[in-house]
Amino acid sequence: MSEFSDDWLALRAAADSRARADRLVQRLRIERGGCLEVLDLGCGTGANLRHLAPLLGAAGAREQHWTCVDHADPLLARLAPRTADWAAEQGHRFAGHGRGFSIQTNGWVCRVETCAVDLAAGLAALQLPADGLVTASALLDLVSAAWLDDLLARCRGARCQLLFALSYDGRCDLRPTHPEDAGVIALVNRHQRGDKGFGPALGPDAAAHALSRCGALGFEAQGVDSDWQIGPDQPDLQRALIDGWHHAALELAPALAARLDDWRDARAGWIREDRSHIRVGHVDLAAVPAIP
Repeated sequence: MSEFSDDWLALRAAADSRARADRLVQRLRIERGGCLEVLDLGCGTGANLRHLAPLLGAAGAREQHWTCVDHADPLLARLAPRTADWAAEQGHRFAGHGRGFSIQTNGWVCRVETCAVDLAAGLAALQLPADGLVTASALLDLVSAAWLDDLLARCRGARCQLLFALSYDGRCDLRPTHPEDAGVIALVNRHQRGDKGFGPALGPDAAAHALSRCGALGFEAQGVDSDWQIGPDQPDLQRALIDGWHHAALELAPALAARLDDWRDARAGWIREDRSHIRVGHVDLAAVPAIP
């Protein structure tokens, strides 16, 4: 499975939070008075948990039990301390216990356990939360069609609800414009379809594929744009994106090195001058099993 570094996750966190289509939580069927079981796939250091648990609490999930799964032990090791710091900032009560911890507020309580699993190889061994919620952030564009089809079919069998955030869909808008923009993004989108550990990745087609399969399986599904809007106030994220796109394009088209270097240098100059604006297309998706 492709590695996400702690630095990259921290760098993108604010853009992720601003972009997410939080209104999709209202499409979920929350049973008031029960405990909502949540499985968070590819959880990283817990950004999805920290964003979503309060929204679920506000929607009526006063008791939540999360299982946060990732293959990367170093990221999982940071999940509890990051969440403890966040809880202190929010005025929530945090308590560690065994392999997990709990968060308690005046409106909801959340128990969290972490689990190290290679999702590319160990999906079949994961226990899905029957009648619960399966969620992930920035994962679907990394996986193959076969892997996603298997997950969705298993979720349908367990009557899970789904909430998948921030799937990259290939749309990018860069200002000021540069003659090489379209060519670079086309190369980036080709690169996104490479094997990220799950087989050939869906890349920009992930959200559309998920929506189509959910419909075929009998889910009531909706996708909503959740684009990053990155302005001059986030130069570090802009630089990381431009450098990453330059690297990906160069891997596929080394013969274009001079043109790609000129593109990167021009965009870096606009970032330094506080003139650069970047929009990156993402889609959030919610799906619930159709009521018979």
